[in-house]
Amino acid sequence: MISSLKYIFPIESARPLTEDEIRRELETADRNGAENLFWSDGRNGLIVVLYRGGPEKEIASGFLIRLLSDVQDIDLIFGDNFCQVFNDDITIIPAQEKHSEVWMTLKQSQFSRAIAKFSSFDTNPMIKWLQIAENSTHLQYENKPFTFCMLVAKKKECIQQTLQDNFMPFSNVVPFEKGIMEEKWIRGSMSGHAVGIAGYGKDGDIFGMFTLPESSLNEEEIETNTLLAPHEDLIPLIARMPPKTFIMLTSENGSIYIVLPKRTLFHKTQGKWHYVNYANIHTTLSDFIEKHIALSVLRLVLDLSYERKGTLIFIPENEELLDEIIPDYCQNEKVNETLRSTVKGLNVCHKIHRKIIMAAAKVDGAVVISKNGDVLDVSCMIGEPDEIRLNEHGLKNLEVLPGARSTAAWNASIYGIAIKVSDDGPITIYKHGKLITYVG
Repeated sequence: MISSLKYIFPIESARPLTEDEIRRELETADRNGAENLFWSDGRNGLIVVLYRGGPEKEIASGFLIRLLSDVQDIDLIFGDNFCQVFNDDITIIPAQEKHSEVWMTLKQSQFSRAIAKFSSFDTNPMIKWLQIAENSTHLQYENKPFTFCMLVAKKKECIQQTLQDNFMPFSNVVPFEKGIMEEKWIRGSMSGHAVGIAGYGKDGDIFGMFTLPESSLNEEEIETNTLLAPHEDLIPLIARMPPKTFIMLTSENGSIYIVLPKRTLFHKTQGKWHYVNYANIHTTLSDFIEKHIALSVLRLVLDLSYERKGTLIFIPENEELLDEIIPDYCQNEKVNETLRSTVKGLNVCHKIHRKIIMAAAKVDGAVVISKNGDVLDVSCMIGEPDEIRLNEHGLKNLEVLPGARSTAAWNASIYGIAIKVSDDGPITIYKHGKLITYVG
């Protein structure tokens, strides 16, 4: 259970609770109807409760989970949904070791069933759609990975009214599985984020194509939907999502994304589903830099994560100390001098600048951004902080983490905040030598 919840919450630690402790939490905590997972103000953590099967719910076990960062109510609702699915499975198969094959089959679909339970769609069709999407990530068209963006609704009219002139109906409805897995013309027409397909009903039959709408959003709408879109191109479409719909998206690197109108996002990468709430990262960054700058930094990070481009973003507290952490910062001759001098001074809040910064971020080395959003350096190596800087944060020794980028992020964080994007998508944030949150 705890290992599964790490794909939903940024967990710092977990410990078992006694039955008496669990009962007290069930009686005193403001659970908002949740039975399996809820927040405890008294313990400043999550309470997870599992029950034995039978007509009367008998407490089987429970845990107190400490988190690295705050979560929102919507996160708790999905967490409770997932725990309900998990609890139902252990009720069906209480002896997992004895029936390991059946248990593993159930475990592999737990996240998918929780997503379905959380959505407005029936479980069986939803699981089937997700399975077809996963199978499609192995397909190609003209030696390129097949990707698609699909908007699914319960009724045709919902999509037609939402997309209006951007929607073009097919002359014949195409069954979802046949269209995705067999129709090469669908594979050929789906490239990038320019065109999507629309499906409806319990079977998800494909009944038309659409062009992604252009952005006509105000600043507040852009902020709201930026925090949900895995890629910037999808913001206008996500902003138009009506209730009882969802967007299913596959990327060239084999990832699958599910976006629900409840302002929640699910991401499958490396064979694992993750619940993602980018708003929590934005909140964490906004404690360090201004909100609108944090939003632009986050947009840069999310697009890099979507494209599976590993990088390190470093935001220093004191720019005067950069020569301590970047060995060649003050030298006349630098590695990649032309790139570094060209990108220096660009601002991450400027959309065109951000595209150039993103290109520079794909080169080895860190991207250093000021608290005002200005680029201070790119493609630079991060050195090791000295003993004086470590002592300022109560640290005695350098930390060596798995992977050079992780170690560089930790080193940089002694001087401010460091955001590491892994090659396979996960995002990790360090500050003053401590892991403060992660997604994926």
